[in-house]
Amino acid sequence: MSDKMVVLPGERCRKAREAMGWTTAEAAKRMHLSHTYLLALEADDYERLPEATFVKGYLKNYARLLGLPADEVANTFQQMVNEDAFDKPLELPALPRRPGLLKRPLVWGGLVILLVVAVLALWPDKASEPETAGFAPVEDNMSEDAGEQDAMDAPVESGDDEAGVVDSDMADSSDAVTGEQATDEMQEAIDEELVEQEPAIDPALLAPNGLDRLVFDFSANCWLEVKDANGRVLRQGEQPAGTTMQVDGKGPFSLKIGNAAAISELLLNGEAVTLPTDSPGRVVKLTLP
Repeated sequence: MSDKMVVLPGERCRKAREAMGWTTAEAAKRMHLSHTYLLALEADDYERLPEATFVKGYLKNYARLLGLPADEVANTFQQMVNEDAFDKPLELPALPRRPGLLKRPLVWGGLVILLVVAVLALWPDKASEPETAGFAPVEDNMSEDAGEQDAMDAPVESGDDEAGVVDSDMADSSDAVTGEQATDEMQEAIDEELVEQEPAIDPALLAPNGLDRLVFDFSANCWLEVKDANGRVLRQGEQPAGTTMQVDGKGPFSLKIGNAAAISELLLNGEAVTLPTDSPGRVVKLTLP
């Protein structure tokens, strides 16, 4: 390097900064540069800085900020680089390197989870294995099938056996006919017995001329209203206890009973009718039949 070059670029910038009254921290903030890099620039300690291209840019921007001729300061540094004015070659600072993809804990955790899921998916399920218990060996089944086939292929003997079979069939047929007749006779006897057991309806409980008849037995005083199919009132009023009332008309009948518990028995055409309730004092409305 030429002896005429007395003021180095970093020193020139430092003097200009001091003349402006800025601290190194304030200058670094204005430069948007780290404080360490700024101190290395002003000390012309380029070993602590990146390669020459970046240093030249830093010096140019710093000189422009301080009001110095930026190109002149940058060219001065470039001339120093061209003349190899440094005792030691410029070396890039050891920048921290980001860990590789496989060195990140989250990546390893994800790989372990995927491996576990794959193993579980491929693991054989005992429940899906075919159950062989309870099945006979193939050879045994084949032997049984062969025995059945031999029995089917065996010739049928003729002669007395055939006659015996025919006689047996005829006997079975006669037995079946006899059994059916006995069954019919038993059913007729049962039907006759049921007919005999059915109680005959008292003719006095039936109304003449195709009309319907209601018969009430009262165990207590009860108000009552009876209407026929046309809505005509057949009976209405209070009936005393211990009496029986008979009403003839064309059904269906509409009944309104003031005291359900007062009716001990109700007959329609000789058949008993059960009221929906037998609670004392309950009003009952119903249609018969």
